[in-house]
Amino acid sequence: MRDEDLAAFIACADDNGTPVPATEPVFFTCRDLRMTEAASRLGDPKAASEGTETARTWPSIVPKRSGVVLDVDKSVIRVQMDADRERPERPQTFQLRGRTPYVAVGDRFVGEASIIAGAPPHRTDFETYLKNAYDPMKELDANDAVDRYAAVKSLPFLPEKKNQAVTAIEQRLDAEKEDRVLLEAVGAGTALESAKAWEMLEGFVWNQERGDLRMEAVFILTELRSPGARDVLLRIASDTQFAEDEIRQAAVWGLGKAGLKRYSDLVTFLKDAERDVVLHAIAAFGPDAPEPVIAQLTAELISGDARLAPAASEALRIIGSDQVLKGLVTAAREKEGWTDWVLATIGRLPVDKVRNALKGDPLLDRLAPLLLLSNTENWITEDTVDIDLKFLLKQNL
Repeated sequence: MRDEDLAAFIACADDNGTPVPATEPVFFTCRDLRMTEAASRLGDPKAASEGTETARTWPSIVPKRSGVVLDVDKSVIRVQMDADRERPERPQTFQLRGRTPYVAVGDRFVGEASIIAGAPPHRTDFETYLKNAYDPMKELDANDAVDRYAAVKSLPFLPEKKNQAVTAIEQRLDAEKEDRVLLEAVGAGTALESAKAWEMLEGFVWNQERGDLRMEAVFILTELRSPGARDVLLRIASDTQFAEDEIRQAAVWGLGKAGLKRYSDLVTFLKDAERDVVLHAIAAFGPDAPEPVIAQLTAELISGDARLAPAASEALRIIGSDQVLKGLVTAAREKEGWTDWVLATIGRLPVDKVRNALKGDPLLDRLAPLLLLSNTENWITEDTVDIDLKFLLKQNL
């Protein structure tokens, strides 16, 4: 990070296991953070399963409630806290203890989100950065590899300069020595429909020894969302040379909701011999899966295959659309083939949706015990509770 680069601090609230970002980020320059590193504290590393990351904390003041600043001097900040449902408005004083105030009299702040004082000498106004002009064409030959990386990544977002950008990218492909920048230039070139870049992108998949670059090439293919990209992803996901390699998982994921949305291609991988490939295929289904794909998955349920039926059931639950419920109800009523998995899948769909669709239908009575296992009906099955309970059950010392 360069001195003039910004770090954004964004408070996040927990909503049943999902982080919800605050509307007000707080920005500092990397220069100011480096200058005050001695005032910060390095925490303990996280577990290896979480990336062994370590948090560095700068001392700061973040009010618990929103309010307005009444007074600021060398030693304290005085504020008026807003009233909420449980507490009336009231004044509060914050001791600076060597921290720099970032607010003035009359400023409003957001509770648990605004940093009103801290160790760095300044809090940066992001609006001033929006006035800066950036021309990636001028940075393609920069000495710093990060500047070149940012420049090539920017070019596909300048459609008015497409022809000029293609020429510049292809020149960069011949000159670039840093592999990571070269791959990003290849990705930008393929997005700009450069035949030369496309040929090099396939080379990163099939002729590249570095696994990290091959994986990044798969991510680029996912972003392209073109028929050619789909063909390459299918070849990667099916090629025996990548057996037991997570690049197959990435290729399957790229065929789904995060990329090309070729949901019919995913059905094949639900019966893959590698468990993690199957899991990625299941998770790659999205709520926009079309009816023919839903029909494919429903047919796999009725087949009664002990390995495939559970995977198809989970995929249908994840899709969770009205078309899924309609198709499953039809299959349950026709009673052709193995319907146990059909009922089990209906029972894991949103309870309100099932009850509204089957009001007065005898099928609803058959489903009643299954609906009790829904996380909206049974608090034990809520995501956070389920995770905590499984963790406790593993404590066997």
